[in-house]
Amino acid sequence: MAKLKIENIVKPSIKGIAKYVPGESPDKNSSKFIKLSSNESPFEVPVKNFSSINKILKNSHLYPDGDCLLLKKSIGQRFKLKSNQIICGNGSDDILSIICQAFSREGSEVICSEYGFIYYPIIAKAAGCKVVTARTEQLSVSCKNILMKINKKTKIIFIANPNNPTGSIIFKKELIKFLDKVPSTIIVVLDGAYSEFIKDKSYTDGVDLVNKYKNLIITRTFSKIFGLAGLRLGWGYSNKEIINLMERIRGPFNVNLIAQHIGSLILKDNEFLKKSIDHNEKWRKYLPQKLNELGFKVKTSYTNFVLVEVDKKKHSKEKILNILKKNKIIVRDMKSYNLQNFFRVSIGRDSHMKKFLKVLKSSLDK
Repeated sequence: MAKLKIENIVKPSIKGIAKYVPGESPDKNSSKFIKLSSNESPFEVPVKNFSSINKILKNSHLYPDGDCLLLKKSIGQRFKLKSNQIICGNGSDDILSIICQAFSREGSEVICSEYGFIYYPIIAKAAGCKVVTARTEQLSVSCKNILMKINKKTKIIFIANPNNPTGSIIFKKELIKFLDKVPSTIIVVLDGAYSEFIKDKSYTDGVDLVNKYKNLIITRTFSKIFGLAGLRLGWGYSNKEIINLMERIRGPFNVNLIAQHIGSLILKDNEFLKKSIDHNEKWRKYLPQKLNELGFKVKTSYTNFVLVEVDKKKHSKEKILNILKKNKIIVRDMKSYNLQNFFRVSIGRDSHMKKFLKVLKSSLDK
């Protein structure tokens, strides 16, 4: 029997895909490490939200509600949205994949921003698309450069707003001007994974624009401010026609029983949400200030992380990261994003951030 050659049967666009590599996690004794590499919530979900979990687990022999009706109702109430314009998924990455399945095709083009979330190119290539990269301007997403990349083959535009990993945002006025210029035949995806952290009123997460722009899809996650990264829960919002189409091709039971239940409860926990926002706001302002004082270059971030540039003429990034790791502190090296002189640090608990700054400062003297 002839030996099977995978390269002869796989879709050509998949050959160029590199596996998604998440932020580093400790291999052992994880409780002793300070993990600041994955933009997770520093706070555990309050125990009260798990009080009825045993009752829910008794129904584990049954399939969950495939339509996520309870969760959609809770999302609708929290964000003042129509539940029939919501789709739920196994993390927002599930929603993003469904979008690619539904609206791209072999040989079409998908536009992503330079230094954007590296999962967008993965799902685009998996769908057989050519990935077109629009240059950033001073590490911020450039609407002008994205518009210049549009042609007849363009099917989808992915924009993270706020952007991961740079922390920048597109303000509402600029976003509206951009959407006015994008042809209605092109799907625009606004990934708002970090939108709950933003207090600036000149920003919009895009949900208020969905009714005007019929080609707009909003994606959101429970992994960040709501602290449910381990349950894999996300959702999308668009007009009914788009949502109905996406509902046809999602997995039949793509959100598990526990995630639906806990997700609906955490949305009502205003105390936890306020605590998370207030804590993040404090460190979002203070951390860049301290890092700049140490000689690093850090721009304003509107998220729960900051992107840090190391002056290679003065310091070795690798040496700094190794010293941090020896002191059981893990941050995200940005080499995989082609940001060679950068690392990203998530906002952790007060004690975590104080230790991080102390160790970081000491690493500069070694």
